Amino acid sequence: MDHALTMGGWRTAAAGVWRAVWSLASRPWALARRHELNPWVFVAMAALGHTIEAFVFLPCFQTDNWQLGFLIALRLVALVVPLYIFLKGRGIAVAFNVSVAVMFVVNTTWHVCYYLYV
Repeated sequence: MDHALTMGGWRTAAAGVWRAVWSLASRPWALARRHELNPWVFVAMAALGHTIEAFVFLPCFQTDNWQLGFLIALRLVALVVPLYIFLKGRGIAVAFNVSVAVMFVVNTTWHVCYYLYV
């Protein structure tokens, strides 16, 4: 049997894929460090946001009061990251901060209006 990839070939291919994935994953981490930001803040806020979002779908939290509370909590969590970048980040363009602020306001308005009127 003639195989195109031998065991050594698979290892080389897997190592190449791992290097490519690591290179893509480490760029945002390096970017955060370059601007004196702690990348773990972004990881923690993403985890917290996904956790809150998961609670939305649990049967015991299907009342309107819980849903509105989760919506407000998600919006507050979403505000932490732009504030963190704005207050702690160094050398980040003002245009980026303004675009993040505008995106947050538009996104929050959309979610609140959708929740209240649909």
